[in-house]
Amino acid sequence: MKRNRVVLSFILTILFACYILNIPKASAEDTLSIDVLPETILFEITNMKPGDWAPRTAVVQNNGEIEFEYITSVQPNSESLKLYNELILEVTDDNIQLYNGKLSDFNGVSPRELQPGEEDELEFIVRFPEHLGNDFQGLEAEFTIFFKAESDYSEQSEEEEVTGSIDSGDESGGLALPSTATNIFNYLLVGLILLVTGTVIGLFFLYNRKLKSIDKL
Repeated sequence: MKRNRVVLSFILTILFACYILNIPKASAEDTLSIDVLPETILFEITNMKPGDWAPRTAVVQNNGEIEFEYITSVQPNSESLKLYNELILEVTDDNIQLYNGKLSDFNGVSPRELQPGEEDELEFIVRFPEHLGNDFQGLEAEFTIFFKAESDYSEQSEEEEVTGSIDSGDESGGLALPSTATNIFNYLLVGLILLVTGTVIGLFFLYNRKLKSIDKL
């Protein structure tokens, strides 16, 4: 009986050792490496106006030897956040929408996995809302998009970043941004004037016609 226990313990020890040896581990030479193209600047847009939009593609690459998951985030760099807080950001992967909302509300997309040698092509689109008026002229929004990679097979993490810069032109030159409320009021005023003028002219001709009819009698 005692001998059987010894044999059973020996077998269990062998099985446990085999299990441990079969667990994939990153060796000391395995590296975690994330790269993003373009390397530095993703957006550099000047003289952007309401209704304009700018698409850019960021390629995220796993150039290391172990798989990883990466997350994204954004951080403003400019002192004024007025324009930054209004810009719209869309993120897609192969026509699948990952995010659509304000740039300032972007908390990243869900963690995405990349095997060694694989890459993601993410399309980032920044839109300048059509309703923004003259008070947004001459403003600039600067921000950084971060790509952070982490792996279960490494205690290290790695982060890459690209920058974005959007400006709405110079206050001293160029065309003014549309003031939506003012334009609508002007259109209504012109329409009202034309309506009143047309009515007065119509009544005048009608009155003259009646006078001529009376004279004939």
